[in-house]
Amino acid sequence: MSKKGMLCALFVLVLCSMLALAISGKSRFPLINKVVATVVMPIENALVAIGNTGDNIRGYWRALTVLQSENKELKKENVDLRNANVAMAAIYAENKQLRELLNYKEQHRTQTTRAAKVIARNFGDLRDSMYINIGKDAGLKREMAVLNGSGLIGVIDEVYDDYAKVLLITSARCKVGARVLRVDSRAIGVVNGRSGIRDTLIMEHIFREANVKKGDVVVTSGYSGSHPENILIGTVADVRLSNVGLLQEADIVPAADVADVEHVLVITHFTPEPKVDRKLQGGQAK
Repeated sequence: MSKKGMLCALFVLVLCSMLALAISGKSRFPLINKVVATVVMPIENALVAIGNTGDNIRGYWRALTVLQSENKELKKENVDLRNANVAMAAIYAENKQLRELLNYKEQHRTQTTRAAKVIARNFGDLRDSMYINIGKDAGLKREMAVLNGSGLIGVIDEVYDDYAKVLLITSARCKVGARVLRVDSRAIGVVNGRSGIRDTLIMEHIFREANVKKGDVVVTSGYSGSHPENILIGTVADVRLSNVGLLQEADIVPAADVADVEHVLVITHFTPEPKVDRKLQGGQAK
């Protein structure tokens, strides 16, 4: 053994001896006790501190693991609640549309209607056309009126065995006979969509002397015979002379939002209303 090793061994031996003497008789060797306390206590305190630090670290990691687990569960619950809210909102919107359709059927018992669900849209132009899940099998024919609880949606454009294409009222290709629903107005015209303008229809071919003003309610005239009169189309937003100056035209805000419809009614048969004096009819409607 080297000299350095021997000195270390001797130091440890002396230290152990002094520690033994201190333990066996504290009162008999106060000087030794003091020396041992001076040498050993710092080491003991350091070891205790290291032990406490280890315990603290282990406690921290245990707490961190618990927090991470709880955070994961809370995130999952948050996602579940968000999905549930979305599902509830969808159910509420669907039920609202179905209730509106039911109310329409109850208020128009002289009309035969078939309920349908929107199954596809023209993604090239969402305001041009859409498809519904009934067709010839449900008695559908071209030009039949399609509506929801808010008003006219469009007309049947193409009919297949078990589905049909609906030309929306917002399409520039859709033309519907219309009139102003007011006691002192006899204004009639044709309503169709406007190319490049999303949220307004246009009512054209209104006689120059016809009484039309902003805020007037516009409904179907029923003159074509393909659909009944008095289906709500929209409200007049502006009136002006046409380019040639011989007729009037009016901007119409549609009553129904064709971009937000999932369920519709198709009027397959109706009893035409008796033709009465327009002023009397307007007064009753008002």
